[in-house]
Amino acid sequence: MKKINSRYSLKSAIASSLVLGAVLATPVASATTLRIASQHAPDQYASQVLRQIKADLEGAGVDLKIKLYPAGQLGSGEQLIGEAVRGSIDIVHSFVYSHKDPVLEINSLPYLVSNYDEMEKVFSPGSNFYGIFDQRMDKMGLKLLGVTAEGFIGVMSSSMPENYTTTGPKGQNIRVWSAQSAKLATKDMGYNTTTIDWGDAFPAIQQGVVDGMIGATPEAAYTTFKEAIENYIPYNAFVENYAYYASKKTWEKKLNEEQRRVISEVFAKAAAGFVDWSRENDAANLKKLEAFGVKILPLTDAERSAMATEIRAKTWPKLEDRLGKDILEKVKSDL
Repeated sequence: MKKINSRYSLKSAIASSLVLGAVLATPVASATTLRIASQHAPDQYASQVLRQIKADLEGAGVDLKIKLYPAGQLGSGEQLIGEAVRGSIDIVHSFVYSHKDPVLEINSLPYLVSNYDEMEKVFSPGSNFYGIFDQRMDKMGLKLLGVTAEGFIGVMSSSMPENYTTTGPKGQNIRVWSAQSAKLATKDMGYNTTTIDWGDAFPAIQQGVVDGMIGATPEAAYTTFKEAIENYIPYNAFVENYAYYASKKTWEKKLNEEQRRVISEVFAKAAAGFVDWSRENDAANLKKLEAFGVKILPLTDAERSAMATEIRAKTWPKLEDRLGKDILEKVKSDL
């Protein structure tokens, strides 16, 4: 009997040891790692915000680990859309191009907004613009987390334009980017246009290939073009805007409900802060341009409003075939 009990005790001890060893060997559940890619340089405000987002997400207690890839390390804006759709990148902060869906070009509508109060309203959840943008991205396999309005776009030039306060002929040929809405609007503003890549714009102005360009905020005009220009006109014709968006594959398969809630709240808060920053940053860089010697050609609120009304009435109908009349009417009703 003692012998049997001894064997039993030995077997029990061995079994207990095996169970304990298995428990100790079982790895603790690891945090979910998210790859976030952006187009902004590391020293830009948007990258500072992303670093705060990383800290907020990792500190939220929902097992998230964030890896940031700024400055286009993982590809161009067009490439990032494709990678996010495939799920190889989890979250992106970039301009949303319309190469997959022409309706997404509503983010480049001329005078979509013309002042900061309109900017805050239109680029926030609850507006028709935001709802349409959200729906079209969802169909592509992307989850919109927020739109970041990063400043108004004006016109800079190396010489004095004519009729700059109206849509009358300017007597200038300026660089414009490739979006159809930008080309049409700039012509309707009274300029002749030439499509030139951003990287070639500075030498084109400096060498007199074009008289100026549209497509830069006051900050971009100061940091990149101030040596080549004499004037800057704050038309507020377009908004430099980007979007936070996630891969739906990540959203639906990689994240739990609590993680999705935290991510939504953190990115919504970050996006909402950009309007106030844009207001201050645009004003500060207009002063920097002026201090450097670039003349700021002023527009009154009434002059800018009149131009916005005219461009919406004249240019937007030309985009109906591309964007849809019903969509344009919905966006217009936000104003």
